[in-house]
Amino acid sequence: MPLKYRPDIDGLRAVAVLAVMFFHAGIPGFSGGFVGVDVFFVISGFLITSIILKEIDAGQFSIARFYERRIRRIFPALFPVIAFTSVVATFLYDPISLKSVGASIYYTTFFVSNIFLCVDSGYFNAASITKPLLHTWSLAVEEQFYIFFPLLLIAISRFAKKRYLPWLLGISLVSFSLSIYGTYANDVTSIWPPNDNQVVTFYFVTTRAWELLFGSFLALGVIPQLQSTVQRNIVSIIGLGLIVFSVCLYTEATIFPGITAMSPVLGSSLIIYSGIGEGMSIIKKFLSLKPMVFIGLISYSLYLWHWPLIAFTKYLIFRDLIPLEITGIILATFLISIFSQKFIEHPFRSTKTIIPNRKELFYLSAVVMLIFFIIGRVIYKRDGIGERFELLQTKDKSYNDIAPTVMMVNIPPTFMIGNKDTTPSFVLWGDSHAGTLAPAFINQSKQNKVSGFIFSKGGSPPLLGIEGKFDNPSYCKSEWNLKVIKFIQNHPNIKVVFLAASWAGYRNEYNNSIYIKGLNRTIQALREMGKKVVIIADVPRIKYNVPRIFAIHYRFPSHININQFLPIKSEHNKSQKEVFNGLVHLSEIEFIYPGDKIFDSNGRCRIIANKELLYSDTNHLSIAGSLYITSVFDDIFKKMANKM
Repeated sequence: MPLKYRPDIDGLRAVAVLAVMFFHAGIPGFSGGFVGVDVFFVISGFLITSIILKEIDAGQFSIARFYERRIRRIFPALFPVIAFTSVVATFLYDPISLKSVGASIYYTTFFVSNIFLCVDSGYFNAASITKPLLHTWSLAVEEQFYIFFPLLLIAISRFAKKRYLPWLLGISLVSFSLSIYGTYANDVTSIWPPNDNQVVTFYFVTTRAWELLFGSFLALGVIPQLQSTVQRNIVSIIGLGLIVFSVCLYTEATIFPGITAMSPVLGSSLIIYSGIGEGMSIIKKFLSLKPMVFIGLISYSLYLWHWPLIAFTKYLIFRDLIPLEITGIILATFLISIFSQKFIEHPFRSTKTIIPNRKELFYLSAVVMLIFFIIGRVIYKRDGIGERFELLQTKDKSYNDIAPTVMMVNIPPTFMIGNKDTTPSFVLWGDSHAGTLAPAFINQSKQNKVSGFIFSKGGSPPLLGIEGKFDNPSYCKSEWNLKVIKFIQNHPNIKVVFLAASWAGYRNEYNNSIYIKGLNRTIQALREMGKKVVIIADVPRIKYNVPRIFAIHYRFPSHININQFLPIKSEHNKSQKEVFNGLVHLSEIEFIYPGDKIFDSNGRCRIIANKELLYSDTNHLSIAGSLYITSVFDDIFKKMANKM
């Protein structure tokens, strides 16, 4: 016997999907709209558990039939979205971004995109607008949950005399505890660099399972039903209030999930609970209105389609969406979703379903998954199909490709470059900007037959005595820098220390006084060891991601004026001088300015040379860019080759 239809739950789906859509669109008042996903989790847990338990009690539950229903529900709408994303991204995106999309395609195909996002959420993770399948992480969480959950309920039914509550409650408490621990163990006040524990907590099923289980508790029928309209009104109004509170007052800076996720989860649970039975509350009447039910019925397609449309539009326009564009995207999302629900989703789920044979459905699903897996792998393995852009002579690699080689997280190990038969005589020390100089230093070291070490760590400038505002141990600046300085001290053969970092960025982060004191401490420590200090000024910072600027200009030459995004030499040189005001030992420090090579004869910054992109994002040189500025190090390396 099918479950009794509850239109108010479809109305609750409408609340959830609209919250997510308006949040992604940047509509004021929906800064916490991401909690709509948590509402979906509770709804899903309630409905799926209700269905499974009813079939178990009737002796009719079948794992094959359960997964058949999941396929008919999930696949028909999902794979057209993946296909659309593949085509548009291939046309629109730059090679670096498309390569990431290729990976997300095959991860999404097998419902593990949440794991991909954990891996791809590090220092050099792509902007969200280059992740059109970003939102599929929630599908992955649900499907991973439903791999084991039916089996768990069957086991409890057979071996624990249907005592579901203790088991589900225990699992929920463990999951909730892990969520709290992962969210707050390494609490940070900034979303950059990411708190690794918090990223995993946000995306993993183990720390989200408790949200689905809250819905499961309601399906067990162990909580007494509310008996009066007054009770139903109070409970449902509190529930909606909790959801509205989190949607309106949470922001991307809110530490989430953990305890803060309890508000939307509890709110959703209270609304569902207040609607159990024959009574009617004010909120249930509101959620049962035809417009709300209609939006709820197409909510799955709305959820799938809205983000790719927003991401592609934002990638194209280089600014925030204006109200007219937001309206257009939302209208387009509704039209596509209505079409999807009527002509794609419904035919697979109606009584006269397409492909009624279960085996044929499973075979077809496997074939479709294999096809999209291959598509994703091809895009990824071909480095984002860089040959789409004829102006690029070669397929340049992003900094990500070299980062694992040159960015060390501990000492030892160290990264030694140059002539292995010579005694190491220099160190390149700094943050990720130092790491991007690795190709240039490797090139110079080989040419001049010298050797040295590279110590580069994202977000960690060579500023002694500065802890920084991040408590994450992997980004502990003071500990890292002390290890580097001790290494240099223990190697008297090191004569030259190059310091490189995003100097202007740290000057703004710490304020000028703290920043200068930290840099002076570093210089003083090195000078006391008798080391020559060479400071490498930062490269010009571009307003937007360079590969993105290039790709859009290539596809739509009249759409943007590249020069509006590029800095001019006089402004850059002025800013670089400001970041070094207040340094001591100026007469003993040598400065190198890579920007001198990057600016053209008209004083305008280059982003492409020799048919290769010089940047991998807004402020990091690509491998080609690093090699392009190699000559600025000619003099110092020749001196090192001649033993200074």
